[in-house]
Amino acid sequence: MRPSAHDGWLESSSARVDHPEAQECVLHVFACGVAVFHLVQPHQPAALTELAVWRYRSYASDLPWARDKLRDLMDEDHARVPNPEYVLSLYWLTSGPWSGDAHDTALRLLSTPSVLVDRGAPDGPAPLGGPVEESLLATGFDHPDIVSFGVRGVSTAYAGWSGVAYASHSRERSLTIDELVTCELTVQVLWCFTRQVQQMIEDGQDPFMPQQYGWRFLRAASSRLTTARAQETAQHVLMREAIMKTSGLAERLRAAQDALREGVG
Repeated sequence: MRPSAHDGWLESSSARVDHPEAQECVLHVFACGVAVFHLVQPHQPAALTELAVWRYRSYASDLPWARDKLRDLMDEDHARVPNPEYVLSLYWLTSGPWSGDAHDTALRLLSTPSVLVDRGAPDGPAPLGGPVEESLLATGFDHPDIVSFGVRGVSTAYAGWSGVAYASHSRERSLTIDELVTCELTVQVLWCFTRQVQQMIEDGQDPFMPQQYGWRFLRAASSRLTTARAQETAQHVLMREAIMKTSGLAERLRAAQDALREGVG
């Protein structure tokens, strides 16, 4: 693996790995103890519902694949390798048949694809019956957990609990894919890290981390993610605020800080 340069304060290394379906797959291993697979998978679906169903069905193969890949790379006993918990989708919309309000609604649906899918179907996730997608595109769709971070004339962008959707209208002024991915990697790493602290507490343990990744590390991370930098653009600030809010990471960072600080005392 070689050192990653995506964010200097969060030390990590990365390497390309093979995935059976992804155009590109990079494994990022962070020094704080988190591994994240970044998969790039282009799609040209006939409808948003088709994409949403694929997204949920892919869980059944991608999560076990990630666990097996970690097992192989670590040369560890299968029972000792942790179970990957989550897949977060970042959708970069390059083109579509919508215009006006329908285009805006399409981005909202991409950030919350569950409204198009019956996840409890006997044979796995399936499209909801009836013309649900057409109805929502015609009448509009909103959800209290969706946060907009687009800029008029520059981009349309929404963040939700299960995904982030972005459409660029001005390549020179909009965010880049790398900027979105870097933000998501940072948020997902810290989400997984704080999840481990939470799991220790729920298992009846006193949470403990190495000193360099104790409560001060989380305090610094929280400051970096919630405080605007001097030369940061407004779009970066809006992106970070939206993703932090919809992921619930700010609250998790505070809770993990408190737990680790109590453990030191």
